[in-house]
Amino acid sequence: MTMNKFKLRVLFFLLLFFNSNNSYAQLDLLKNFSKNTDIIFSKKNISNNDIISGLNEALVISVKNSCNKASKAGGFLDNNKIRIDFPKEIIRVKTSCNKIGLSHLIVKFEGKLNKTAEQISLYSSEIILESVYNLKFTDAITILNGPENALTKYLRDDSYNNLYNAFYPQTLRAISNTGIDKLFNNLIKKYNKIPLVKKVDFDLSDYITVKTIDGIFFLISEEEKKIRNNPKARTTELLQKIFK
Repeated sequence: MTMNKFKLRVLFFLLLFFNSNNSYAQLDLLKNFSKNTDIIFSKKNISNNDIISGLNEALVISVKNSCNKASKAGGFLDNNKIRIDFPKEIIRVKTSCNKIGLSHLIVKFEGKLNKTAEQISLYSSEIILESVYNLKFTDAITILNGPENALTKYLRDDSYNNLYNAFYPQTLRAISNTGIDKLFNNLIKKYNKIPLVKKVDFDLSDYITVKTIDGIFFLISEEEKKIRNNPKARTTELLQKIFK
């Protein structure tokens, strides 16, 4: 039986089983069914190995492009979608310091937050690509036919703990280079002198590590969307084959 005949039979049985009074629901269902089956059938002649290789290739390209963007001067600071702001957990520090004329320290601190993330990003490509090369796809076709960020989410869910542990030493190095720890300690010292304030206990290194990873993965998801939706972003024959 050809694929078109199979689809027609399934559509026919769906029509039989649905109440005729719910014609709009029928129409929506049929449209979605036709769209999804077109996607599935278009991939039928592509081997699972090709799909896995293509997904890996898409990730490699997305990771390299994203890390390159993040590591540039202003890569975090000038991008409102990934810019690292003052920690919400201790936003009272920012509010109080602004009131007593220390807003210049707050601005300087936020600038160094993003500068630190940009320095970490210099080493991020190698770290994330190691996870990509170790990634095992148990259901490649589902990821291929999944949401626009399905591939990025799969990598993040599979590798996050290892990535965090690999990023953390780079965070400590970048913190030392930018001197943000000294600035932060100075800021907190001044804040703690304000009468009746609650003392601050905050893990700056963890905050920067988490926010850096979040920012880079946001960029990776954006690159994945480009590959899925824009034929011009499919820069290899394999990507053109599996994402057509």
